[in-house]
Amino acid sequence: MLSLLLLALGGAIAATGQIPLTPGLNEPMPVPISPTGVHGLPEVTMETTVTGARAILGPGDLVEILVFGVPELTQRSRIDNDGKLHLALVGDIAVTGMSAEWLREQITEKLVSGHFVKKPQVQLFIEEYSGQLAYITGEVNRPGAYSLLRSHRLSDLVAVAGGYTPKAGKTITITHNGDTKNPVLVDLADKNAEDNPEIEPGDQVNVGLTGIVYVLGNVTRPGGFLLDRRTTLSFIQALALAEGPTSTGSMTKALLIHSAQPNSAPVPVNLKAILKARASDFQLQAGDIIWVGDSATRNLGRLAIETALATASGVAVYSSYAH
Repeated sequence: MLSLLLLALGGAIAATGQIPLTPGLNEPMPVPISPTGVHGLPEVTMETTVTGARAILGPGDLVEILVFGVPELTQRSRIDNDGKLHLALVGDIAVTGMSAEWLREQITEKLVSGHFVKKPQVQLFIEEYSGQLAYITGEVNRPGAYSLLRSHRLSDLVAVAGGYTPKAGKTITITHNGDTKNPVLVDLADKNAEDNPEIEPGDQVNVGLTGIVYVLGNVTRPGGFLLDRRTTLSFIQALALAEGPTSTGSMTKALLIHSAQPNSAPVPVNLKAILKARASDFQLQAGDIIWVGDSATRNLGRLAIETALATASGVAVYSSYAH
């Protein structure tokens, strides 16, 4: 069997003058990211293949060249900031925007035309594609920098980042490399919109947080409650999620604080009047805080407001569909 394989290999070399290349050796390789990743993001690489779009070379990419039978020509070189690769004997080659296969052919041609190697068998490995990264942050399970060696869409990047967290909202912001003034907003709630755009190298993708309302103070289950698929939550609904006032909680002393509007005055709320239909229930917006006071407290002053604002950032957050 071994002799047959050697005979077949010899025939291929004789017929073509080329050593047959193992499929995949000249394909772009995934980018190994440093343990801390880019900008402190974790080490991960993209594995999902969508289309056959080839990766292109650019500044910072690390290339290894091997010439079969000529080990002294083996070298590793990084593409400089001008997009040039400096190679022994061959000299400089401008490679920005070119594919790895194109570069392999150029090196082969220059070795022959320079009479350095009569029939060079060149193998090319791209050890690092430094420019082929996209970044995803926010409410995904594994935020980080991901290799983008082929064509990918937003859903592919989200999938390789472990999917959305329970706190993920409906709005995703995509900032294209070098165009920070014109971010692309993707509204996942709009089924008629293009919600799966192409992701390009250098893109910054941020998955926003869903809206949260807070019920704090003298309630049984203080915390933040996600709006989830809702856009609003009523005062009574929010109080029910917090399992109502404690035995010391006041039915008449509560404050509604619009944390998204820091200059707006807190609104006193009389829960007893709402329950008896003497006052209307009302809708809360994302970021609103309800503070239920103590029945022994005569009034809710500035201290209660400052306590509510300070407490909101550290409380547990629950799904509003938990009950």
